[in-house]
Amino acid sequence: MDDLAYEKILKVQQIINELVGFLDAGRVPPPPADPPAFSAKWRRVAACGNFTLYVKGGDCPAQMMSDAHDAEPERGENMKYLTKRKDGRWQGSKVIDGKREFVYASTQRECRDKLKALEKQRKREPKRDSLYAFAKDWLVTYKKGNIADSTYRSYAYIINSHLRIATPVNKLTTVQLQALINSLPGTRIRKEVYMLLRQIVRKAYELDYIKKDVSQFVQLGKIEKADGRALTVDEQRKILTALGDDPFSRRVLLYLVTGARPGELRRINRKDTRPNYIKIEGTKNSRAVRWVKVSPKIVELVRSLPGEVFDFDLKRFRERLQRFCKDLGINYEVTTYTLRHTFATNLYILGVPEKDRQAYMGHAGGSRITNDVYTTYSPDVTAADIRKLYGDFLPEF
Repeated sequence: MDDLAYEKILKVQQIINELVGFLDAGRVPPPPADPPAFSAKWRRVAACGNFTLYVKGGDCPAQMMSDAHDAEPERGENMKYLTKRKDGRWQGSKVIDGKREFVYASTQRECRDKLKALEKQRKREPKRDSLYAFAKDWLVTYKKGNIADSTYRSYAYIINSHLRIATPVNKLTTVQLQALINSLPGTRIRKEVYMLLRQIVRKAYELDYIKKDVSQFVQLGKIEKADGRALTVDEQRKILTALGDDPFSRRVLLYLVTGARPGELRRINRKDTRPNYIKIEGTKNSRAVRWVKVSPKIVELVRSLPGEVFDFDLKRFRERLQRFCKDLGINYEVTTYTLRHTFATNLYILGVPEKDRQAYMGHAGGSRITNDVYTTYSPDVTAADIRKLYGDFLPEF
């Protein structure tokens, strides 16, 4: 061993002796400027020059543990809100209830403790219902009795089918609502869900349940416009031939000869008939309540039908109608609106004046919707074709 190595050993021995002296005296030296990574789990108990002695927490006296703990906070704790000022003090800041608050202390740990105490003063928002629960309550509180029964049932269906969201209403985000709208097909249902969602979230904002209306930034997206399609003469012939005397068949026939909207057939009162006319109690607008011209045979049929014909579930009827038409080889979606389109088109082919057609359809006078939306022009079909098809089910216009 050369002299240089021997001198280094003596110097190390001297430093160790001094460290032991610190322990015997129960004194803890100041922390190093750049503590090692493992110091988060070990405790510094003595230091001399460039050397520092660390031991496990349970291996040194409790008082020394406390002093070391106060001198240096654990490195694993979140200190991102703390900064050291030029004057040597520590500064911490956090946004509390919309306002940034500052605390100051001489040590980092003291500053952090003050910040924790400040955090406890934050106002806690009351627990809010989920969007689904709020929507159901909104429907009963604000809509029941104020809208048509059919609209109320439609809203209830949308809420139960598409708005079963467990997120508290005050935690909703625009991104979450946009994802919901994007998940729906670009048809009428997307528009209906979108419009209802806007109403519900806007009410939550008005009641101060949420700080801002997050639904106002949701975009509807492109909606595919459904084509107004009427049954062809051949398709009408297939349907009329296959109809029987059962309640389902009677409903299909009445839709074809009255042009009633989906829910209007259920509102027909068998006593509200006149020679060649049936009263339809519509609710969509002021023109929805109307008298539709029908044949004497249809009037007689309506008066003789049992009440169960007019008391039916629309969804089940629509599903059965689609199966019925599919069995007849009509391979597209046939709905009650398809039957309504067919009625309007037949009136046009029969030469019924436009003003009368608008009245029978429940449209305002001068409205273009009767011709532009509900009428399908077919140059190959004549009034004689329609009369031959329906026979005495059609009145004389």
